Amino acid sequence: MKILFGVCSWGLGHATRDLPLIREMIKRGHKLTIVGRGRSLIFLEKELKENCSYLDIPDYSSPYSKRDLFVAKFVTYCPIYINEIVEEHTRIKKIIKRGGYERIISDNRFGIYDKYIPSFFISHQLRFIVPGRIKPLERATERFNYFFKRKFCKFLVPDYSQNSLSGDLSHNLKYFKEDKIEYLGPLSDFKKRETEEDIDYFISLSGPEPQRTLLEKKILRQVSSLKGKIIITLGKPEVYKEEIKGNIRIFTFLDRKRQEEIMNRSRLVITRPGYTTLMELALLRKKALLIPTPGQTEQIYLAKYHKEKGNFYSISQNKLNLPRDVEEAKRYSGINSNDKEDAVKNFMKIVFEE
Repeated sequence: MKILFGVCSWGLGHATRDLPLIREMIKRGHKLTIVGRGRSLIFLEKELKENCSYLDIPDYSSPYSKRDLFVAKFVTYCPIYINEIVEEHTRIKKIIKRGGYERIISDNRFGIYDKYIPSFFISHQLRFIVPGRIKPLERATERFNYFFKRKFCKFLVPDYSQNSLSGDLSHNLKYFKEDKIEYLGPLSDFKKRETEEDIDYFISLSGPEPQRTLLEKKILRQVSSLKGKIIITLGKPEVYKEEIKGNIRIFTFLDRKRQEEIMNRSRLVITRPGYTTLMELALLRKKALLIPTPGQTEQIYLAKYHKEKGNFYSISQNKLNLPRDVEEAKRYSGINSNDKEDAVKNFMKIVFEE
């Protein structure tokens, strides 16, 4: 089949979690066109090369800023987002008309669908978390969220139906009907390896600007106070550089195979609590120090959720003190993932009715 696959470009998490799905479809002989933007599209082109076609189509304006104003900026930008979704869908309709696509898959790109073609929406966030967990407001945001996703025939959630990784982001829902939700299980191309843990700290930076750069600067100021072998990846796939400073090795970017190897070898991972990263930590059974993106309510919720469950220690970016916080993080258990779910197999069965 000819497949149109849209990928959200807010950070690299959406692109990395989609890789095993895309690779399996290529393996089965399907022809894919990837719709992306910025670093996520660069990353997918480097990983998949000539095995796919690529379209650079604008994503949505980022609500992130140097100040912790995500929610206020998001609300202010709502009319802009609606207009961007409409414009995106208008572009997609023209592409579909001349493309002959038989399936459409969208990872958090609301305008990539067609009412005449089976369209599937991948997301772990069917409900928005609001500051203070005000229930009426959260229900209103879920309804708003559902309004823009109702054109999709199925919602594919990369999580367990029970003992979830995402908590209330994709469970206990009011407007999304159960018969339209499919829980795939955690989705990652990483595999647990039996190997020596000879790296003391692996620091993985990612996410939207400018907060990625602000955390990078803070980490680089503090990291020399840590002892042991340290590897840092800056999450910038547009360039490749490598630098060694004493016990610290810094990469501008690591491809998936190398990142999987290094995470398996690491005793403690220091990272954002992006949902893709949480799935990787669960599948590899790693301990971690989580630093949520300021103002990003999803990451703040996930960090708190897993801290309360005793899985991972977390600290806000402005309070980060690496020598203190890594010692606290080592006391938490991590997640002992139930890896019996085969998310890729479940995906193929649902999308292609195998």
